[in-house]
Amino acid sequence: MKKHIIISVLCAAFTAISCQTEAIDTTEDAVATPPNTGINYVDESAFINSLSTETFLNPTDISLNRNATTAGYNQVYGFNIPEDNQVLGFKWNTGDQNTTDWRPQGITGFTWNQKRFLLTTWYGIGPSNIDGVENQHKGVRISLVDITNPSSITYRHILLVQDKNNISNPKLFKATNSYDQLNLFAPVTIHAGGVAYANQKIYVASTSLGLRVFDLNNIIAASSDNTKNKIGQDANGNLKAFNYGYILPQSGYYDILDGDPFSCVSLGENTTGNNMLYTSQYKTSNSSIIPSVYGFNLTSNGDIDTYIPAEISVPKDNASGNNGPLYNIQGVYRKDSTSVFAVTGKSSYKGSTARLVRYTDGDASGTRYRWPHGAEDFYLEKSTGLLWNLTEYETSKYGEENRTVFAVRYSHYD
Repeated sequence: MKKHIIISVLCAAFTAISCQTEAIDTTEDAVATPPNTGINYVDESAFINSLSTETFLNPTDISLNRNATTAGYNQVYGFNIPEDNQVLGFKWNTGDQNTTDWRPQGITGFTWNQKRFLLTTWYGIGPSNIDGVENQHKGVRISLVDITNPSSITYRHILLVQDKNNISNPKLFKATNSYDQLNLFAPVTIHAGGVAYANQKIYVASTSLGLRVFDLNNIIAASSDNTKNKIGQDANGNLKAFNYGYILPQSGYYDILDGDPFSCVSLGENTTGNNMLYTSQYKTSNSSIIPSVYGFNLTSNGDIDTYIPAEISVPKDNASGNNGPLYNIQGVYRKDSTSVFAVTGKSSYKGSTARLVRYTDGDASGTRYRWPHGAEDFYLEKSTGLLWNLTEYETSKYGEENRTVFAVRYSHYD
């Protein structure tokens, strides 16, 4: 659950795009318009080039070493979706269901060489979340999940890393408990509340910064580390990543002036059919800020078009929310003028304080649906029409499993 006091969290789900053959359709770039000074892209290709002596891998090159299970995905704590609306889902392996070191947050997906993947983010836990746990120095890991065969789902965790020089920039690095920092690269110490895929790249929500960019063609194998405490390149040239077998280096980032903190992000479409990265603000009812949704146009390369201002919409809750601002947004998907949101912090209903809220621009209020407890980010799989979501909490929080990854038909909520 996002615990930040948030000025604006951008979050919206996105559609799957075949990474090898499909490009993103957009309108022509507005070359005559000055760049939007509120969106600044910083290219970190020099850092990627510093790793060029390593072998770059893509998702289909990765050895997936963990098994998920579909059994009981709909029987976890607070899973209250009506049976007729349930389609499919899975649970992580026992260790990942139970771990207090990491919590899942963002979800996206894509097709690569005819393989169907999901990709989720997890953030490292610190004592502000769970007493006695101090894992946040490890930053963010992603799970690459092969769902090509839904009856045999495999996955692997990959650690996100960034240029070691970013440690000196408070916008890019948050100091935590001590660890053994080596040369070349460092962890990405953010909440990673959302992730979106476009044109072979993923965009990870960075709470107060904007969006961080990672090219999925740049996955690199790392060496083992029995101490689980080292990261970077050691004196012998070996790459260490807290004992993770693979790293994915940050290739750039968008420093966005308005909309922070950014807690989720996903790919959707605006009213003219252009592909957009949508983000939304997580705000509580104690805030003086009215939560909004921001939409950023994409170019044919899957980059944010900094020549086009962000589209902004303001969602409303349902009647029990007094038709007022939509607070506690954890995830969003938007198409045309309609958005669906995963929200938390509502009254308990059938074991969950989460809801799915649908809102169409201009309506007097939104519509609520029951939704699983601890719900987070959204991803729309365009090829199947499935809306994917995931829940975050470790087994010890409620004395039974809560973590699940699941899909419903978007048409049931549109």
